[in-house]
Amino acid sequence: MAVLAHDGVGIFEVALAVQVFAAANDHARTALYEVAVAGPERTVVTRTGYATSFGVLPDRALEWAESAHTLVVPAYPEYLSPPAALLETVRRAHAGGTRVVALCLGTFAVAATGLLDGLEATTHWHWADELATRHPMVRVSPERLFVEDGGLFSSGGGTAALDLALHLIERDHGSALAAEISRFMVAPLRRDGDQSQYARFNVPGRPRPIQDTLRWAEERLDGISTIAELAEHACMSPRTFSRRFREVVGIPPMEWLQRAKVRRAQELLQRTTWTIGRVADASGFGSEAAMRYHFARIAAMPPGHYRRVFGLARGRRPRPTTMA
Repeated sequence: MAVLAHDGVGIFEVALAVQVFAAANDHARTALYEVAVAGPERTVVTRTGYATSFGVLPDRALEWAESAHTLVVPAYPEYLSPPAALLETVRRAHAGGTRVVALCLGTFAVAATGLLDGLEATTHWHWADELATRHPMVRVSPERLFVEDGGLFSSGGGTAALDLALHLIERDHGSALAAEISRFMVAPLRRDGDQSQYARFNVPGRPRPIQDTLRWAEERLDGISTIAELAEHACMSPRTFSRRFREVVGIPPMEWLQRAKVRRAQELLQRTTWTIGRVADASGFGSEAAMRYHFARIAAMPPGHYRRVFGLARGRRPRPTTMA
C-alpha cells in the first residue's frame, strides 16, 4: 500500500492512512498490508495550515508506488496544480490494476489525471463546487462520505477518510477486523458511504441524544425493532426523532438499524460457528428470512457465502464472544 507524498501534501491524511492500515496488521497479528510513503527522493514539505509546515522523508520512490496493490492519494491544496510526476504515477498505477484511493482534496489530483471523467466522486464538501467547476466531467457528490465508482475511491474531508479506510479493510478482511480497529482507535460508529458528510448541528436543537441513542442501540440490537424504541430513548416523538436522525446521520433510522444489524451479523458469521438462525436472533432480525433479505440487500451476498469468504474456515483464530 503506497501513500503518495509530494510538496504540499496534507499530513493528516498521510498519517491517517499509515496508522489505520498499520493497525490492521497489529490487530490481525500478521502483515496484511505493507504500508509505505512514496515520493521524490528528497524531503517533502507538508502543509497543515497557513504558515504551518514541516518536512517528511518518503521511504519509497514514486516508481515503487506504480506496482502497489493500493495507491492512496492524500489531500493537496486545491489551488495548486498537482505535480506532473504524481499524476503520471497515478495513471500508470491505475493502468496496471492498482486500486486508487483519494482522500479529501486528493480527489482534485486524481481528477486531474482524467480517470474520474464520467464517474461519481466526492471531496471535502467545502471545495465540492470548485471540484465540479474545474472538472465538469466528474459527477461530484458533496453529500457523500465516500464513493466507489469504476474501481476508484474518494472520500470527503476529515474523518470521512477514516470511514473509507475502515471500509477498505472491511472489504479486504471482513467487518470483525474493521470493527476492532474502529473501537481501538476510539473512532465514531462506523458510517456507510452514503451517509451525510457533515451534520448540520444548527438545525437539531439537541443533537447529542441522537449520538447517545446510536451507541445505546449498538449495544442491544437484538432487542430493538422499531423507530418508537429509538425515539423513546432519545426522549423525542417518533416523528421528531426521524427528522432529526436524518439531519444528523443522513439516512432514515430504520435503514441505519438494519445496517447495524447486518454489521453485527457479519461479525458473528466471522467469529462463531453458530447457525444462520442463531446469528439472526443474536443480531435482532427476528427471523432467518428477514436476516437473509437484509443481509443480501446490504452486504451484496447471502450470509452463507459471506461466512465461506470471511469465516473461521479461512484460518482466522476465533475470538471469544459474550453474546448469548
